[in-house]
Amino acid sequence: MPFDFRRFDIYRKVPKDLTQPTYTGAIISICCCLFILFLFLSELTGFITTEVPTLSEESVRASWQRLTHCE
Repeated sequence: MPFDFRRFDIYRKVPKDLTQPTYTGAIISICCCLFILFLFLSELTGFITTEVPTLSEESVRASWQRLTHCE
């Protein structure tokens, strides 16, 4: 008798005729999709609008003085 690994399947497939869609399930699904879209767009805008700071001559001197401990 071989061991059947399919017993450990968490996401079992249920035939469509045995499932029943509900309004609560639809609302939860729509809210989740909107939340995922919000997270994606907020990360995308944060990635696109990131500015690279420019180094001015004064900030380079200050960094060099901190490194060499000169005043």
